Amino acid sequence: MKTRFLLYIPTIIAFLTALCSCSSSGRSSDTSGLVDPQALRQLDAAIENADKFRDAKASLLDSLKNLRMQASDEGRRWRLTIDLAGQYRQFNADSAIHYGNLAVAMTPPDADPAVGVKARISLANALSTAGLFIPAIECLDSVGSLGLSMDSRMDYWKSSRMLYSYMLAYVQEHGTYADTYRAKYIACDDSLLNHLPKSDSFYKFIYCERLVQEGRWNDAKSNLEQLMASLPHESNIFGMSAFQLAEVHKHHGDFRGYAKNLALAAESDIRSCVREGLALPTLANWLYEHGEIDDAFNYINFALEDANLGNIRMRTTTIATLMPLIDKAYRTKLYGSRNRMLVFTVLSSLACVVSVLLLLFVIRNYRRMRLNERKLSASSKKLESYIGNFIGLSSNYAARLDQLSKLVVRKISSGQSDELVKMINSGKFNESDNEEFYKIIDKAILDIFPQFVGNINTLLQPDCRIEGVTDQPLTPELRIYAFVRLGVTQSNRIAQILGYSVNTVYTYRNRMRNRAIDHDSFDSQVENLGHEMRF
Repeated sequence: MKTRFLLYIPTIIAFLTALCSCSSSGRSSDTSGLVDPQALRQLDAAIENADKFRDAKASLLDSLKNLRMQASDEGRRWRLTIDLAGQYRQFNADSAIHYGNLAVAMTPPDADPAVGVKARISLANALSTAGLFIPAIECLDSVGSLGLSMDSRMDYWKSSRMLYSYMLAYVQEHGTYADTYRAKYIACDDSLLNHLPKSDSFYKFIYCERLVQEGRWNDAKSNLEQLMASLPHESNIFGMSAFQLAEVHKHHGDFRGYAKNLALAAESDIRSCVREGLALPTLANWLYEHGEIDDAFNYINFALEDANLGNIRMRTTTIATLMPLIDKAYRTKLYGSRNRMLVFTVLSSLACVVSVLLLLFVIRNYRRMRLNERKLSASSKKLESYIGNFIGLSSNYAARLDQLSKLVVRKISSGQSDELVKMINSGKFNESDNEEFYKIIDKAILDIFPQFVGNINTLLQPDCRIEGVTDQPLTPELRIYAFVRLGVTQSNRIAQILGYSVNTVYTYRNRMRNRAIDHDSFDSQVENLGHEMRF
């Protein structure tokens, strides 16, 4: 059945490929009225110059590092460490965490509480950007219960707001978690709106975002336009405001304005080296949905590369959900003119894959056959050993019986019956015969279970293990437990076979149990020795 199914794979894949081609060809690519060419050209220029912006950012960071190294005052060095953590937060999450940890470590135990709070909040911000939510929450919880000054409270609310916005984006509106994170996010916004100066740019942005959330679109539009006009394009708040303004245009059905403001927000993020922005991947997804596959592919790849460079885990997660769709659409368009060749190539490739799978299937069956042959050969050798030892043991018993019969006849014929009785009672005859009997028994056991002594040792305590028995006759204890391994567990039965007294068998078994690692289950472990072994 598996082989037959493999033969149908090429047909199935060919059908799916044709279906995908048909569905992709139905998407309209006439979006000239929906995209502002000038906005996209400016965005493309920013992408082309991204390395220059990154170099400028790196130079700024290097300057701060040099100032920090040269600072003789511990307080100034601590403040520069906080600055470095903040500057790195949206540029490189790992470096932000590093300097955040340094700031916490540098905080003196007897310092003003506000100093320690500022250091821990810088670390929490870095952890949030990196997507390490649990450590970030723990870091914020460590300062949330302190008696904070108003400035520290506002820093705490900003950090918490950012953390819950990331967590909300991560769960993507799923279930009660989203409701919980949204409620905490809004609570932080409320606290900031109540305490930030109304002239503050961040206050104005939060206020505008609240207008968008409440559906007050016209008020939001006018306030966002005023705010953006007062800010440089490189400002992070400018980029966030442009993103919110894009949502306003989208609600009004102005998709040209939507795409334009997303492009402005993305350009602002690139110029300011903000790698956590959502604008560029959102724009890429919108362009993909409207058939602008080339731009969508270029933008999503740049966004992913930028997020990876900064190890911004939250954004790589978001982009990763969009990347396969855009990449697939791009490849479909790129090779659309060669669909027929692609189909034949896929069919040929799948035929090769099926051939390889069938070959692997045959090889696997061949290996199984060889393995079974080896198992059968080993079983045959064991069977031969069983038969040989059984014949030897039977022959020994027959010879002993023949010798005993001749001795009895000779003694009785010569009138030496009393001497015969004494000889039998003395046990000398049985003693010599038993030694030969034990040799055959030992040989049979070691032929059947060559690793018997070693396996027994694994069950014994290290200082009680049996050494040097491999090439010598088995001890009475090992001989008794060899019969236990063969399934003869009754002491009276073992005593009858080996010619021991029942008390002797009990004594030897107890002696071995006392040497075992687990004396309670020692007998059952011996019974199962070797059962788990495979060829």
